[in-house]
Amino acid sequence: MEGLNSQPANNRRMTKVFKALADGTRQEILQLLEEHSYAVGEIVAKFDLSQPTISRHLSVLKEADLVIDQRRGQNVIYRLNDSALAASMRQFFGRFRSCQEVLR
Repeated sequence: MEGLNSQPANNRRMTKVFKALADGTRQEILQLLEEHSYAVGEIVAKFDLSQPTISRHLSVLKEADLVIDQRRGQNVIYRLNDSALAASMRQFFGRFRSCQEVLR
């Protein structure tokens, strides 16, 4: 088990991750980004939401380290941060005996 000093930071990170995952639109964005990277405008085109609303959702996902953005000229391209998503799930669910075997 990790040291007590690292626990508050880990809990804050997990809170950000689960806050990001708690919203259906953000879940859909993550599923979309699992296919491949998209520019913000391409993501907006797939939803019936405004660009500022999608940008706010992307900001929450980025704050939780679930997406990575990269500027390409005038566009910002987003992709799923697969390794961070997997690590977060292993870290959280690995705390529970009932999940440990499934995570192996």
